[in-house]
Amino acid sequence: MSEAFAAAIRRRADEAADALHAAEREGDPDAALAAAGALDEVLRMARAHGVSTDRSGRPAQAGDVLDGKTAP
Repeated sequence: MSEAFAAAIRRRADEAADALHAAEREGDPDAALAAAGALDEVLRMARAHGVSTDRSGRPAQAGDVLDGKTAP
């Protein structure tokens, strides 16, 4: 796996988490649902490829928390 691929997954995870936080702040349940789905998808991809989505450097795993949200 390339570092560019891992960086792209981490960037997508950050963007999805930011979108989820924004939707929750704005009280928009439809946007929150869409953002939660995007976050779920990218965290699953990270786990499948052993990409860390946190600062610990370990691969993402079910139950991980990214920006206050628990991965499925």
